[in-house]
Amino acid sequence: MRISPTHSPSPAAAARFYADGHWTPAGPAELPTTSQPALTDATSTWSYAELSDAVQRIRLALSHSGVTGDDAVLVIAPLRNEAVAAYLAVLRHRSVAVLLDHRSGPADVQRACAAARPRVALATPRDADRLGLNGFCPVVPLDGGAPHSDGPAPGRAHIDPDAAAVVVFTSGTTSAPKGVIHTINSLRCGTANMVDALHLDDRDTLFLASPVASITGVLQLESAVSVGARVVLAEHFSPQRAFEQVQASNATVIGGAPVIAATIFAEADRRGVTSVPLRCIALGGDMIPPAVIESAHRFGVQVVRVYGSSEVPFSTATAYGAYSADDGSALPGVGVAVAERGELLIGGPHQFHGYLDAAHNDESFAGDPVRTGDRAELLSDGRIRITGRLKEILIRKGKKISLPEIDSAAAELGECAAFAVPDEQTGERLALAVRDPDLTYASIRDRLTATGLATGKLPEQIVLWSGELPRTPSGKVIRRALADESRWIRVLYAPRLAGVSGQRI
Repeated sequence: MRISPTHSPSPAAAARFYADGHWTPAGPAELPTTSQPALTDATSTWSYAELSDAVQRIRLALSHSGVTGDDAVLVIAPLRNEAVAAYLAVLRHRSVAVLLDHRSGPADVQRACAAARPRVALATPRDADRLGLNGFCPVVPLDGGAPHSDGPAPGRAHIDPDAAAVVVFTSGTTSAPKGVIHTINSLRCGTANMVDALHLDDRDTLFLASPVASITGVLQLESAVSVGARVVLAEHFSPQRAFEQVQASNATVIGGAPVIAATIFAEADRRGVTSVPLRCIALGGDMIPPAVIESAHRFGVQVVRVYGSSEVPFSTATAYGAYSADDGSALPGVGVAVAERGELLIGGPHQFHGYLDAAHNDESFAGDPVRTGDRAELLSDGRIRITGRLKEILIRKGKKISLPEIDSAAAELGECAAFAVPDEQTGERLALAVRDPDLTYASIRDRLTATGLATGKLPEQIVLWSGELPRTPSGKVIRRALADESRWIRVLYAPRLAGVSGQRI
Protein backbone atom coordinates (compact mmCIF):
# COMPACT_ATOMS: atom_id res chain seq x y z
CA MET A 1 0.00 0.00 0.00
CA ARG A 2 1.48 3.31 -1.09
CA ILE A 3 1.99 6.08 1.46
CA SER A 4 -0.19 9.07 0.66
CA PRO A 5 0.05 12.69 1.80
CA THR A 6 -2.06 13.25 4.90
CA HIS A 7 -2.30 17.04 4.73
CA SER A 8 -1.55 18.74 1.40
CA PRO A 9 -1.90 22.48 0.71
CA SER A 10 -5.36 23.57 -0.40
CA PRO A 11 -6.26 23.42 -4.12
CA ALA A 12 -6.05 27.22 -4.32
CA ALA A 13 -2.57 27.23 -2.79
CA ALA A 14 -1.43 24.39 -5.06
CA ALA A 15 -2.68 26.24 -8.12
CA ARG A 16 -0.75 29.32 -7.02
CA PHE A 17 2.44 27.31 -6.52
CA TYR A 18 2.15 25.95 -10.07
CA ALA A 19 1.30 29.36 -11.54
CA ASP A 20 4.30 30.95 -9.84
CA GLY A 21 6.64 28.21 -11.09
CA HIS A 22 7.57 26.79 -7.68
CA TRP A 23 5.94 23.49 -8.61
CA THR A 24 6.13 21.79 -12.00
CA PRO A 25 4.46 18.65 -13.42
CA ALA A 26 7.84 16.95 -13.87
CA GLY A 27 9.33 14.19 -11.74
CA PRO A 28 12.93 14.25 -10.46
CA ALA A 29 15.53 15.30 -13.00
CA GLU A 30 17.69 12.74 -14.72
CA LEU A 31 21.10 12.40 -13.14
CA PRO A 32 24.11 13.75 -15.01
CA THR A 33 26.33 11.10 -16.58
CA THR A 34 29.53 13.12 -16.70
CA SER A 35 32.99 12.47 -15.28
CA GLN A 36 32.52 15.35 -12.84
CA PRO A 37 33.08 14.16 -9.21
CA ALA A 38 29.75 13.61 -7.45
CA LEU A 39 30.41 11.88 -4.12
CA THR A 40 33.38 11.24 -1.87
CA ASP A 41 33.14 9.03 1.20
CA ALA A 42 35.71 7.37 3.43
CA THR A 43 36.66 4.83 0.78
CA SER A 44 36.12 6.22 -2.70
CA THR A 45 35.11 9.04 -5.02
CA TRP A 46 32.35 8.50 -7.57
CA SER A 47 31.79 10.51 -10.72
CA TYR A 48 28.26 11.43 -11.75
CA ALA A 49 28.44 8.65 -14.33
CA GLU A 50 29.30 6.14 -11.62
CA LEU A 51 26.52 7.47 -9.40
CA SER A 52 24.04 7.12 -12.26
CA ASP A 53 25.17 3.51 -12.85
CA ALA A 54 24.78 2.72 -9.14
CA VAL A 55 21.26 4.17 -9.14
CA GLN A 56 20.30 1.96 -12.09
CA ARG A 57 21.84 -1.11 -10.41
CA ILE A 58 19.82 -0.52 -7.23
CA ARG A 59 16.65 0.07 -9.25
CA LEU A 60 17.19 -3.25 -10.97
CA ALA A 61 17.60 -4.95 -7.58
CA LEU A 62 14.35 -3.35 -6.40
CA SER A 63 12.56 -4.57 -9.52
CA HIS A 64 13.97 -8.06 -9.01
CA SER A 65 12.57 -7.95 -5.45
CA GLY A 66 9.10 -7.06 -6.71
CA VAL A 67 9.14 -3.43 -5.57
CA THR A 68 6.73 -1.21 -7.52
CA GLY A 69 5.61 2.39 -7.44
CA ASP A 70 2.94 1.45 -4.93
CA ASP A 71 5.54 0.46 -2.33
CA ALA A 72 7.57 2.12 0.38
CA VAL A 73 11.24 1.23 0.77
CA LEU A 74 13.02 1.61 4.10
CA VAL A 75 16.55 2.97 3.59
CA ILE A 76 18.96 2.55 6.52
CA ALA A 77 21.47 5.19 5.51
CA PRO A 78 25.07 5.67 6.62
CA LEU A 79 27.07 8.60 5.27
CA ARG A 80 28.33 6.60 2.33
CA ASN A 81 28.09 6.81 -1.43
CA GLU A 82 25.86 3.72 -1.60
CA ALA A 83 23.28 5.32 0.71
CA VAL A 84 23.00 8.38 -1.52
CA ALA A 85 22.57 6.14 -4.56
CA ALA A 86 19.92 4.11 -2.71
CA TYR A 87 17.92 7.23 -1.83
CA LEU A 88 18.07 8.54 -5.39
CA ALA A 89 17.19 5.11 -6.79
CA VAL A 90 14.04 4.73 -4.69
CA LEU A 91 12.76 8.12 -5.82
CA ARG A 92 13.43 7.31 -9.48
CA HIS A 93 11.73 3.95 -9.06
CA ARG A 94 8.53 5.87 -8.18
CA SER A 95 8.54 4.31 -4.72
CA VAL A 96 8.57 6.16 -1.37
CA ALA A 97 11.94 6.46 0.38
CA VAL A 98 11.49 6.06 4.15
CA LEU A 99 14.81 7.25 5.56
CA LEU A 100 16.43 6.24 8.83
CA ASP A 101 19.97 7.00 9.91
CA HIS A 102 22.09 3.87 10.34
CA ARG A 103 22.63 4.82 13.99
CA SER A 104 18.92 4.32 14.67
CA GLY A 105 17.81 1.69 17.14
CA PRO A 106 15.36 -1.21 16.87
CA ALA A 107 12.58 0.95 18.33
CA ASP A 108 13.04 3.46 15.49
CA VAL A 109 12.81 0.67 12.94
CA GLN A 110 9.73 -0.78 14.59
CA ARG A 111 8.05 2.65 14.61
CA ALA A 112 8.90 3.31 10.96
CA CYS A 113 7.82 -0.12 9.75
CA ALA A 114 4.53 -0.01 11.65
CA ALA A 115 3.66 3.33 10.07
CA ALA A 116 5.09 2.90 6.55
CA ARG A 117 4.85 -0.86 5.94
CA PRO A 118 7.85 -0.99 3.60
CA ARG A 119 8.03 -3.72 0.95
CA VAL A 120 11.78 -4.11 1.47
CA ALA A 121 14.64 -2.46 3.34
CA LEU A 122 17.91 -1.32 1.78
CA ALA A 123 20.72 -1.76 4.32
CA THR A 124 24.24 -3.01 4.81
CA PRO A 125 24.50 -6.58 6.16
CA ARG A 126 25.86 -5.22 9.43
CA ASP A 127 22.95 -2.82 9.96
CA ALA A 128 20.44 -5.46 8.88
CA ASP A 129 21.75 -7.87 11.52
CA ARG A 130 22.06 -5.29 14.28
CA LEU A 131 18.52 -3.99 13.76
CA GLY A 132 16.89 -7.35 13.04
CA LEU A 133 15.48 -6.02 9.77
CA ASN A 134 14.50 -9.45 8.46
CA GLY A 135 11.93 -9.57 11.22
CA PHE A 136 10.13 -6.63 9.61
CA CYS A 137 10.59 -7.05 5.85
CA PRO A 138 12.95 -8.60 3.27
CA VAL A 139 16.36 -6.92 3.04
CA VAL A 140 18.13 -5.89 -0.16
CA PRO A 141 21.83 -4.95 0.07
CA LEU A 142 22.28 -1.20 0.22
CA ASP A 143 24.35 -1.22 -2.98
CA GLY A 144 21.91 -3.47 -4.81
CA GLY A 145 24.03 -6.57 -4.35
CA ALA A 146 25.17 -8.81 -7.18
CA PRO A 147 24.10 -7.66 -10.66
CA HIS A 148 20.78 -9.17 -11.81
CA SER A 149 20.71 -10.31 -15.44
CA ASP A 150 17.33 -12.06 -15.47
CA GLY A 151 15.26 -9.02 -16.32
CA PRO A 152 15.31 -5.80 -18.34
CA ALA A 153 16.84 -2.67 -16.89
CA PRO A 154 14.04 -0.48 -15.50
CA GLY A 155 13.13 2.44 -17.70
CA ARG A 156 12.28 5.93 -16.60
CA ALA A 157 9.18 5.84 -14.41
CA HIS A 158 6.37 8.37 -14.70
CA ILE A 159 6.39 10.07 -11.32
CA ASP A 160 3.63 12.23 -9.87
CA PRO A 161 5.49 15.18 -8.30
CA ASP A 162 2.66 15.73 -5.82
CA ALA A 163 2.63 12.17 -4.51
CA ALA A 164 4.50 11.16 -1.37
CA ALA A 165 8.16 10.62 -2.26
CA VAL A 166 10.28 10.90 0.90
CA VAL A 167 9.70 10.37 4.60
CA VAL A 168 12.18 11.77 7.10
CA PHE A 169 11.79 11.68 10.86
CA THR A 170 11.90 14.64 13.21
CA SER A 171 14.84 14.86 15.58
CA GLY A 172 12.82 13.98 18.67
CA THR A 173 14.38 16.71 20.82
CA THR A 174 11.09 17.48 22.56
CA SER A 175 8.89 14.46 21.72
CA ALA A 176 8.96 11.10 19.98
CA PRO A 177 10.15 11.30 16.33
CA LYS A 178 7.38 11.83 13.76
CA GLY A 179 7.44 10.79 10.10
CA VAL A 180 7.40 13.85 7.83
CA ILE A 181 6.09 13.37 4.28
CA HIS A 182 7.58 15.34 1.37
CA THR A 183 6.83 15.27 -2.33
CA ILE A 184 9.11 15.87 -5.30
CA ASN A 185 7.61 19.36 -5.61
CA SER A 186 8.04 20.32 -1.95
CA LEU A 187 11.69 19.23 -2.09
CA ARG A 188 12.09 21.00 -5.43
CA CYS A 189 11.14 24.33 -3.88
CA GLY A 190 13.35 23.88 -0.82
CA THR A 191 16.24 22.86 -3.06
CA ALA A 192 15.83 25.88 -5.35
CA ASN A 193 15.84 28.21 -2.35
CA MET A 194 19.01 26.61 -0.98
CA VAL A 195 20.81 26.85 -4.31
CA ASP A 196 19.91 30.51 -4.72
CA ALA A 197 20.58 31.55 -1.11
CA LEU A 198 24.04 29.92 -1.04
CA HIS A 199 24.99 30.74 -4.67
CA LEU A 200 25.69 27.07 -5.39
CA ASP A 201 27.05 25.90 -8.72
CA ASP A 202 29.05 23.01 -10.20
CA ARG A 203 32.33 24.40 -8.86
CA ASP A 204 31.23 23.79 -5.27
CA THR A 205 32.04 20.95 -2.91
CA LEU A 206 29.62 20.52 -0.01
CA PHE A 207 30.91 18.99 3.23
CA LEU A 208 28.06 16.90 4.66
CA ALA A 209 28.29 15.76 8.29
CA SER A 210 24.51 15.64 8.81
CA PRO A 211 22.81 12.29 8.18
CA VAL A 212 21.64 11.39 4.69
CA ALA A 213 18.36 10.52 6.43
CA SER A 214 17.81 14.07 7.78
CA ILE A 215 16.09 16.89 5.93
CA THR A 216 19.43 18.74 6.09
CA GLY A 217 21.11 15.86 4.32
CA VAL A 218 18.33 15.42 1.77
CA LEU A 219 18.32 19.10 0.78
CA GLN A 220 22.09 19.29 0.47
CA LEU A 221 22.17 16.17 -1.71
CA GLU A 222 19.31 17.39 -3.88
CA SER A 223 20.92 20.83 -4.20
CA ALA A 224 24.28 19.37 -5.19
CA VAL A 225 22.76 17.05 -7.78
CA SER A 226 20.65 19.87 -9.24
CA VAL A 227 23.75 21.93 -10.08
CA GLY A 228 26.28 19.12 -10.58
CA ALA A 229 28.30 19.90 -7.44
CA ARG A 230 30.26 17.43 -5.34
CA VAL A 231 29.38 16.18 -1.84
CA VAL A 232 31.95 14.97 0.70
CA LEU A 233 30.36 12.57 3.20
CA ALA A 234 31.81 12.70 6.72
CA GLU A 235 30.74 9.34 8.12
CA HIS A 236 33.19 9.10 11.05
CA PHE A 237 33.19 12.68 12.32
CA SER A 238 36.03 13.86 14.51
CA PRO A 239 37.73 17.27 14.69
CA GLN A 240 40.93 15.96 13.12
CA ARG A 241 39.25 13.94 10.37
CA ALA A 242 36.68 16.62 9.52
CA PHE A 243 39.35 19.30 9.19
CA GLU A 244 41.52 17.06 7.02
CA GLN A 245 38.58 16.18 4.76
CA VAL A 246 37.67 19.83 4.30
CA GLN A 247 41.25 20.73 3.43
CA ALA A 248 41.94 17.73 1.19
CA SER A 249 38.70 18.02 -0.77
CA ASN A 250 38.78 21.83 -1.02
CA ALA A 251 35.28 21.91 0.42
CA THR A 252 33.60 25.24 -0.19
CA VAL A 253 30.28 24.97 1.67
CA ILE A 254 29.18 23.57 5.03
CA GLY A 255 25.53 23.40 6.04
CA GLY A 256 24.03 22.24 9.31
CA ALA A 257 24.31 22.87 13.02
CA PRO A 258 26.87 25.47 14.19
CA VAL A 259 28.82 22.81 16.13
CA ILE A 260 30.15 21.39 12.81
CA ALA A 261 31.73 24.66 11.69
CA ALA A 262 32.87 25.44 15.24
CA THR A 263 34.73 22.12 15.41
CA ILE A 264 36.52 22.67 12.10
CA PHE A 265 37.53 26.25 12.91
CA ALA A 266 38.81 25.18 16.34
CA GLU A 267 40.92 22.45 14.75
CA ALA A 268 42.33 24.94 12.25
CA ASP A 269 43.32 27.20 15.13
CA ARG A 270 44.83 24.30 17.05
CA ARG A 271 47.04 23.50 14.07
CA GLY A 272 47.95 27.12 13.43
CA VAL A 273 46.33 27.06 9.97
CA THR A 274 45.42 30.50 8.66
CA SER A 275 43.53 29.54 5.48
CA VAL A 276 40.63 27.18 4.72
CA PRO A 277 38.97 26.52 1.35
CA LEU A 278 35.47 27.28 2.64
CA ARG A 279 33.60 30.21 1.12
CA CYS A 280 30.27 29.81 2.93
CA ILE A 281 28.75 28.20 6.02
CA ALA A 282 24.96 27.93 6.23
CA LEU A 283 24.02 27.51 9.87
CA GLY A 284 20.70 26.73 11.49
CA GLY A 285 19.01 24.55 14.05
CA ASP A 286 20.75 26.08 17.05
CA MET A 287 22.20 29.29 18.44
CA ILE A 288 25.36 30.44 16.63
CA PRO A 289 28.11 31.12 19.18
CA PRO A 290 29.90 34.46 18.70
CA ALA A 291 33.20 32.58 18.39
CA VAL A 292 31.96 30.88 15.20
CA ILE A 293 31.09 34.21 13.61
CA GLU A 294 34.45 35.66 14.63
CA SER A 295 36.32 32.66 13.22
CA ALA A 296 34.39 32.78 9.95
CA HIS A 297 35.21 36.46 9.49
CA ARG A 298 38.85 35.82 10.28
CA PHE A 299 39.04 33.05 7.67
CA GLY A 300 37.10 35.09 5.10
CA VAL A 301 34.10 32.73 5.13
CA GLN A 302 30.59 34.08 4.51
CA VAL A 303 28.00 33.17 7.16
CA VAL A 304 24.38 32.62 6.10
CA ARG A 305 21.94 32.15 8.96
CA VAL A 306 19.06 29.91 7.85
CA TYR A 307 15.83 28.84 9.49
CA GLY A 308 13.78 25.76 8.77
CA SER A 309 12.74 22.36 10.03
CA SER A 310 11.90 18.93 8.69
CA GLU A 311 8.39 20.25 8.05
CA VAL A 312 9.36 23.58 6.41
CA PRO A 313 12.98 23.25 5.24
CA PHE A 314 15.07 26.26 4.26
CA SER A 315 12.36 28.84 4.86
CA THR A 316 14.38 31.98 5.61
CA ALA A 317 17.98 33.11 5.22
CA THR A 318 20.12 36.14 5.79
CA ALA A 319 21.49 37.77 2.65
CA TYR A 320 24.69 36.30 1.28
CA GLY A 321 27.57 38.58 2.23
CA ALA A 322 25.51 40.54 4.74
CA TYR A 323 25.26 38.44 7.89
CA SER A 324 22.94 39.66 10.64
CA ALA A 325 22.02 38.22 14.01
CA ASP A 326 18.37 37.65 13.07
CA ASP A 327 17.06 34.71 11.05
CA GLY A 328 16.75 36.50 7.74
CA SER A 329 13.90 37.02 5.31
CA ALA A 330 11.40 34.62 3.82
CA LEU A 331 12.72 32.94 0.67
CA PRO A 332 10.78 32.86 -2.64
CA GLY A 333 7.33 31.35 -2.23
CA VAL A 334 7.56 31.21 1.56
CA GLY A 335 4.92 32.97 3.64
CA VAL A 336 5.52 33.87 7.29
CA ALA A 337 3.22 35.21 9.99
CA VAL A 338 3.24 35.51 13.77
CA ALA A 339 0.12 34.22 15.50
CA GLU A 340 -1.11 33.98 19.08
CA ARG A 341 1.54 33.54 21.77
CA GLY A 342 4.05 34.80 19.23
CA GLU A 343 4.14 31.47 17.38
CA LEU A 344 5.71 31.56 13.93
CA LEU A 345 3.53 30.21 11.12
CA ILE A 346 5.14 29.23 7.80
CA GLY A 347 3.49 28.14 4.59
CA GLY A 348 4.53 27.71 1.01
CA PRO A 349 5.39 25.28 -1.76
CA HIS A 350 8.24 23.83 0.29
CA GLN A 351 6.14 22.72 3.26
CA PHE A 352 5.58 19.07 4.12
CA HIS A 353 2.44 17.14 3.24
CA GLY A 354 1.51 15.86 6.68
CA TYR A 355 2.83 13.26 9.09
CA LEU A 356 2.79 9.51 8.57
CA ASP A 357 0.43 9.33 11.54
CA ALA A 358 -2.34 11.72 10.50
CA ALA A 359 -3.27 12.23 14.17
CA HIS A 360 -0.09 14.30 14.52
CA ASN A 361 -1.53 16.80 12.02
CA ASP A 362 -4.27 17.95 14.36
CA GLU A 363 -2.21 20.60 16.17
CA SER A 364 0.40 21.16 13.45
CA PHE A 365 -1.46 23.35 10.95
CA ALA A 366 -3.29 26.65 11.01
CA GLY A 367 -5.27 26.17 7.80
CA ASP A 368 -2.57 25.83 5.15
CA PRO A 369 0.42 27.18 7.11
CA VAL A 370 2.47 25.05 9.48
CA ARG A 371 2.66 25.80 13.19
CA THR A 372 6.38 25.79 13.81
CA GLY A 373 6.28 25.71 17.62
CA ASP A 374 8.84 28.54 17.60
CA ARG A 375 8.28 31.99 19.06
CA ALA A 376 9.33 34.79 16.74
CA GLU A 377 9.26 38.51 16.10
CA LEU A 378 8.46 39.88 12.66
CA LEU A 379 10.75 42.88 12.15
CA SER A 380 9.72 46.03 10.34
CA ASP A 381 11.63 45.20 7.16
CA GLY A 382 10.15 41.71 6.88
CA ARG A 383 12.97 39.78 8.53
CA ILE A 384 12.22 37.42 11.38
CA ARG A 385 13.93 36.82 14.68
CA ILE A 386 13.40 33.53 16.49
CA THR A 387 13.12 34.18 20.22
CA GLY A 388 12.65 30.62 21.49
CA ARG A 389 10.64 27.43 21.41
CA LEU A 390 7.15 27.40 22.86
CA LYS A 391 8.09 24.03 24.33
CA GLU A 392 11.57 25.16 25.36
CA ILE A 393 10.23 27.09 28.30
CA LEU A 394 10.23 26.22 31.97
CA ILE A 395 7.78 27.75 34.40
CA ARG A 396 9.19 28.64 37.82
CA LYS A 397 6.66 30.01 40.30
CA GLY A 398 4.42 30.88 37.36
CA LYS A 399 7.15 32.78 35.55
CA LYS A 400 8.21 31.56 32.12
CA ILE A 401 11.92 31.30 31.37
CA SER A 402 13.22 30.67 27.85
CA LEU A 403 15.85 27.92 27.78
CA PRO A 404 17.45 29.21 24.54
CA GLU A 405 17.80 32.62 26.22
CA ILE A 406 19.84 30.98 28.98
CA ASP A 407 21.89 29.11 26.37
CA SER A 408 22.67 32.40 24.67
CA ALA A 409 23.70 34.12 27.89
CA ALA A 410 25.88 31.15 28.89
CA ALA A 411 27.51 30.62 25.49
CA GLU A 412 30.85 32.08 26.55
CA LEU A 413 31.09 29.48 29.33
CA GLY A 414 31.86 26.89 26.67
CA GLU A 415 29.64 23.97 25.68
CA CYS A 416 26.57 24.12 27.88
CA ALA A 417 22.79 23.84 27.76
CA ALA A 418 19.88 24.76 30.01
CA PHE A 419 17.16 22.31 30.98
CA ALA A 420 14.26 21.97 33.39
CA VAL A 421 14.17 19.86 36.54
CA PRO A 422 10.97 19.16 38.54
CA ASP A 423 10.84 21.08 41.83
CA GLU A 424 8.32 20.58 44.62
CA GLN A 425 8.39 24.24 45.71
CA THR A 426 8.55 26.07 42.37
CA GLY A 427 7.13 23.56 39.89
CA GLU A 428 10.32 23.58 37.85
CA ARG A 429 13.85 24.77 38.48
CA LEU A 430 16.41 25.93 35.96
CA ALA A 431 19.47 23.71 35.57
CA LEU A 432 22.55 24.31 33.44
CA ALA A 433 24.75 21.50 32.16
CA VAL A 434 28.38 22.56 31.69
CA ARG A 435 31.54 20.72 30.71
CA ASP A 436 34.21 22.96 32.24
CA PRO A 437 35.19 21.44 35.63
CA ASP A 438 36.89 24.65 36.76
CA LEU A 439 33.78 26.83 36.69
CA THR A 440 32.62 28.17 40.04
CA TYR A 441 29.36 29.76 41.06
CA ALA A 442 31.03 33.15 41.37
CA SER A 443 32.36 33.00 37.81
CA ILE A 444 29.05 31.72 36.43
CA ARG A 445 27.04 34.34 38.30
CA ASP A 446 29.31 37.19 37.29
CA ARG A 447 29.48 36.18 33.63
CA LEU A 448 25.76 35.56 33.29
CA THR A 449 24.75 38.79 35.01
CA ALA A 450 27.32 40.67 32.89
CA THR A 451 25.31 39.67 29.81
CA GLY A 452 22.29 41.44 31.29
CA LEU A 453 20.55 38.24 32.40
CA ALA A 454 18.12 38.95 35.21
CA THR A 455 18.98 37.45 38.58
CA GLY A 456 15.58 35.72 38.53
CA LYS A 457 16.82 33.73 35.53
CA LEU A 458 20.05 32.48 37.05
CA PRO A 459 20.24 28.67 37.20
CA GLU A 460 19.64 27.08 40.59
CA GLN A 461 21.40 23.87 39.68
CA ILE A 462 24.77 23.50 37.93
CA VAL A 463 25.52 20.08 36.49
CA LEU A 464 29.05 19.15 35.47
CA TRP A 465 28.42 16.88 32.48
CA SER A 466 30.59 13.91 31.55
CA GLY A 467 31.70 13.92 27.91
CA GLU A 468 29.96 15.53 24.95
CA LEU A 469 26.47 16.92 25.47
CA PRO A 470 23.79 14.63 23.99
CA ARG A 471 22.89 15.76 20.49
CA THR A 472 20.79 14.58 17.59
CA PRO A 473 22.69 13.51 14.44
CA SER A 474 22.03 17.01 13.06
CA GLY A 475 23.72 18.63 16.08
CA LYS A 476 20.81 19.83 18.23
CA VAL A 477 21.15 19.39 21.98
CA ILE A 478 18.62 16.86 23.32
CA ARG A 479 17.47 18.67 26.45
CA ARG A 480 15.39 15.79 27.82
CA ALA A 481 18.53 13.61 27.83
CA LEU A 482 20.31 16.08 30.10
CA ALA A 483 18.24 14.70 32.98
CA ASP A 484 20.26 11.47 32.82
CA GLU A 485 21.87 11.61 36.26
CA SER A 486 24.32 8.83 35.39
CA ARG A 487 26.19 11.39 33.27
CA TRP A 488 26.41 13.96 36.06
CA ILE A 489 29.90 14.16 37.55
CA ARG A 490 29.05 16.76 40.16
CA VAL A 491 26.06 18.95 41.00
CA LEU A 492 26.06 22.32 42.73
CA TYR A 493 22.86 23.81 44.13
CA ALA A 494 21.69 27.31 44.94
CA PRO A 495 21.36 28.18 48.66
CA ARG A 496 17.64 27.39 48.61
CA LEU A 497 18.51 23.83 47.65
CA ALA A 498 21.58 23.33 49.84
CA GLY A 499 19.86 20.52 51.72
CA VAL A 500 19.60 18.44 48.57
CA SER A 501 23.30 17.62 48.49
CA GLY A 502 25.11 19.86 50.92
CA GLN A 503 26.88 21.62 48.09
CA ARG A 504 26.20 25.27 47.53
CA ILE A 505 26.88 27.65 44.68
